[in-house]
Amino acid sequence: MNHLPLTVIAVESQSGTPAQVAELRNQIESAGATFLATKNLSVAEVLDLISLKLEAGPVAVIDSGLVTGQAMVDALVKGNWSASAALVKPNDIPTMTQDARVMHKRIVSSATADHRVTQPTHVLLGFVRIGLGEESRVALQAAKEHAKSSSSELNIVDLITVALIRTGSSLVTINAVGVCKRASQKNQVSEFRNEVSQQVEEQVRIERAMRTDDGFYSTFVLRKFSRRLSILAVSRGWTPNQITLTSLLLALAMAGLLATGWWPAMIIGAIGVQLSVIIDCSDGEVARYTGVSSQRGAWLDAATDRVKEYALYAGLAFGAGLHGINIWPLAMGVMILQTVRHMSDYNFHAVQVIRETAIRSYPMSAGLDAGVKSNGTLLDSSAQLNSNRGLRWLKKIIHLPIGERWLVISLGSLLNAPVATLWTLLILGGLSLAYTTLGRILRSKAWRHPKEESGSEIIERQIDPGLGVDWFWADGSDLATGRFAWMIPALLRLFELGLVLVIARDYPIAYLWIFAVAFHHYDTLYRSLAGFEIPQYLKAPGLGFLGRSLIVVMSALGFIVPLEVTLLIGGIAFTALFVGFASKQWMQQIT
Repeated sequence: MNHLPLTVIAVESQSGTPAQVAELRNQIESAGATFLATKNLSVAEVLDLISLKLEAGPVAVIDSGLVTGQAMVDALVKGNWSASAALVKPNDIPTMTQDARVMHKRIVSSATADHRVTQPTHVLLGFVRIGLGEESRVALQAAKEHAKSSSSELNIVDLITVALIRTGSSLVTINAVGVCKRASQKNQVSEFRNEVSQQVEEQVRIERAMRTDDGFYSTFVLRKFSRRLSILAVSRGWTPNQITLTSLLLALAMAGLLATGWWPAMIIGAIGVQLSVIIDCSDGEVARYTGVSSQRGAWLDAATDRVKEYALYAGLAFGAGLHGINIWPLAMGVMILQTVRHMSDYNFHAVQVIRETAIRSYPMSAGLDAGVKSNGTLLDSSAQLNSNRGLRWLKKIIHLPIGERWLVISLGSLLNAPVATLWTLLILGGLSLAYTTLGRILRSKAWRHPKEESGSEIIERQIDPGLGVDWFWADGSDLATGRFAWMIPALLRLFELGLVLVIARDYPIAYLWIFAVAFHHYDTLYRSLAGFEIPQYLKAPGLGFLGRSLIVVMSALGFIVPLEVTLLIGGIAFTALFVGFASKQWMQQIT
C-alpha cells in the first residue's frame, strides 16, 4: 500500500471557473493533499509536470469542472489505491467523449475527443490517480505523443486515462457517491454546487462505507444493524481490527455455548451468532468510512471468519455428542465443502479478472477500442437476466454467502437441531457449489488467452505438493495456464481433506487436523492473491499435501503410530504451525 503524500494537479477545462478552482483547492488541501493548478500550461507542459511529481510520490489529476462534496474528495485523496484508479459512475446514455466500459471493477476502455468506447457502461468524471510504476511513465509519454499529433481539443484527465489503459495499466474504478458531476459549461458549476450544499456530507460518508455487493440477508437485515454500530464505532474511535477481534471472541464464546448441548444456552448462542456477524459487517464499514483499510486488516477479517465458522460447526458437533449423537463426520464434511467452495470462488474470480480485463497494448492512434467479445449465448442471456432485480437476488441466495450460512446455524440452534443444521448446510452448500461450478465451466470455455494472461502464477503458488517435488510446480512453470486451471486448488483440497474424512471419520480429533490444514490452504490462497508465496521455512515443516496424505494413509495401515495418535499430534502441531506461527509471520510481512 502507498502511504506517501498525494499531489493533486488541477487541469483547466472549458467549464472550470476561478471560484471552482479555489473551491477544489480548499477541498483537496482539507483532505491532506498538495494542490497544484496548471493555468496557462499546455498539454505537453502539464504531462511533463505530472511526470516530474511522480518521481516524488503519487499523483492525481483532476478536471477543474468536477463538482462534488468534501466526503467524496476525502475518499479520493485518502484512499490507499494500490494501482492507478479513475472516478466513474454508471451511465446508460453514451456521452461519446467521456464514456468508459467497466468490467470486474476495472476500466477496460475509455474515451476522449479522439477515442470511442464500444458498449460503454459508465461515464468518466474527471479524476484519475496515477500509479508509481514504470507503466505510468510509459502511459504519460504515449499521451504526450498523441497530444502532439492530434488536432482535437483534448481533456488531459481523459487523455491520461486512455493512455493508461492502452499501454496496459490496470485501472481500478472509484465509484462516485452523492453529488458528483463534471460540468460541461461554466453555468453548470453553480447549479451543481447548489446541489452539493443541500446534501448531508455525513450521509455520503456512511453510504460510501456500505458494501454494494453483499448477499440478500446481509443487505436487507444485517447491514441495517451494522450501520448503526459502525456510526457508534467511529464516534468512539474503535479501529476495524478491534472490531474484527471482538467479533472473533464473541463467536468463539457462542461456539462454547453451542457445545454445551443445553437448549437454553444454545438459544443464547444463536442470538450471539447473529450479533457476531453484525459486528463482523461493521469492521469493513468502519475501515471504508475512516480510510484506514489495509492488507493486514483484510487478511485478519477473512482469516477470523474461517476460524469463527469452523468453531461453530465444532460446537454443534460437540454438543450433539453430549447427547450420544455423533455428527463429527458431518461437521467435517461441511467444513471440507466450505473450504472447497471458497477455493473455487476466490481462484475463479482472480483468474477471471486477469483474463477478462487483460488489455493488450494497442496504439493511441486507433479511434475505436478492441470491442466486446461474447461469452456465449447462454452466459450472455444469464447476464441480461441479472437486470431483473428479483432474479439477481435469487442468484445471490443460491450462492449461500456467510450471512445465509450463519442464519441457518442460528435457526438450527434455536430449534435445538444440530443434525438438521449441518445437513442443511451440507445440502445447500453442495447445490450452490454445483450451480456455481457449472456456470464457471461454461464461462471458462469462452476464454482464449495467452499464457501471460492466464493467472497461472496464482494457481501454482497454492499447490505445494511436498515430498521433494515442489520444483515441478514452481511459480512460472506454466502448468496451470489452461482455461480450467482455477479448479486445481479446490480439487486438491477435496482430495486431501476428503481422504482424511474417509479414513478417520470415526475419530473426532480428525476435525482438528482438517481445520489446521484447511486454515493453511486459506493462508496460502490469501498470500497468493497478494502476490506472495509461503516461505520455505514454513512450507517444509508442513510436508505438503502429498506428505500429509501419506502420513494419514500409513498410520491407518498400521505402519507408524496409531491413527488417533497421529491425528492428535499432527492436529496440534499443524495448528501451532499454520494458525499460530504462519499467521504471525504473515501479519509481520504485510501492512
